[in-house]
Amino acid sequence: MLSVYLSQATTKDKQKGGSGYARNISFEQLNFTNVENPIIINQNYCDVKDACKEQPTGVQISKVTCRGITGTSSTQVAVNLNCSKVVPCTRISLDNIKLDPAISGQQFNSSCNNAYGTINGVVQPSSCLKS
Repeated sequence: MLSVYLSQATTKDKQKGGSGYARNISFEQLNFTNVENPIIINQNYCDVKDACKEQPTGVQISKVTCRGITGTSSTQVAVNLNCSKVVPCTRISLDNIKLDPAISGQQFNSSCNNAYGTINGVVQPSSCLKS
């Protein structure tokens, strides 16, 4: 399959959702333009605007590969890997990621909680994955 267009594509683990796993997931050769959090895993998702407490998720996220991702981020946090203490994200692979801030000179970074994996090649912004 080539030249597939996705708009606002999201895979969600519902707040206080069940159990199981999401694994062997690949995001490859994607280009984002002026988007919020181009790379995001959020096991602590909730649908209210106030800060959410850590969720007791039972869904194990592992073997997620992000490869050849480029573009611009409209938010300060371009890579957001917010995983559960109970069931952390494991075997995350960031491979040749080149993201820039949408506004030249704007500060931007990565944010990781309980996210484990490896980086390969150049990863920008700098990765915060634990090994």
